[in-house]
Amino acid sequence: MSQPERSTSLKEKFAQRALFAIIPGVVVLLIAVPMIVYQSVLMVLGYLLSAMALAAIVYGVAQFVKARQVPSFPVDCPFCHHKNGFTTKAMEDVRCEGCQRMVPILDGRILQVWQVRCGYCNHLNFYSEKSTGLICESCNRVVPIATAEGAPHAKKTFEQYTVHDDDSPYDLVLTGGEAKNEELVGALQHALALNRDQVRTMFDELPVTLLTGVPKRKAEMMKAQIEMHGGSASTQHTVG
Repeated sequence: MSQPERSTSLKEKFAQRALFAIIPGVVVLLIAVPMIVYQSVLMVLGYLLSAMALAAIVYGVAQFVKARQVPSFPVDCPFCHHKNGFTTKAMEDVRCEGCQRMVPILDGRILQVWQVRCGYCNHLNFYSEKSTGLICESCNRVVPIATAEGAPHAKKTFEQYTVHDDDSPYDLVLTGGEAKNEELVGALQHALALNRDQVRTMFDELPVTLLTGVPKRKAEMMKAQIEMHGGSASTQHTVG
């Protein structure tokens, strides 16, 4: 899944280009003007430098104009209410800059999220109508989505998770992916609480064990997330 570019990132890119062009242009112009005014032997060089400086300044101003014209399609995060902006309308899930959660989007529509507390540890978890199962973020136990009134899964208990759940521990192994895939790097960074450099290093050492001794459902859900972001992973029983 390819996410649209953030409008803030594109604006910063144009603004940086503008500053890198205007500031040197002004400096060169200040050097060239005295050469022309005092008609020294360097006058010809002064005219040449002035032309280059003016060209750089004009280019920088054009970049500033482009930065102001960048379109912004808002995506308000239903989890933390952070306002995200993208250059095109988001038709599928996008990552929130504020809380780093995936904002659930279906055909361009931001979905409502519901809250449910884990019956084991009382941790507050979130889900939407796209959720097919819920693992508590705190204790890793299955949370039946069956209590939120009006929620799309309010009458489902997900028996396949509670009755037939495999209690044996599993490992999650990252088997494929690229360090230049920013979407995958961001997902792994958030899930594993690592910095971006640490995540990128893992791609040079594939296969890499990401999680060990976790419930099968959590390993499978994490595997699905990795594959959704363009990577590949496998699950296996924990040895020993």
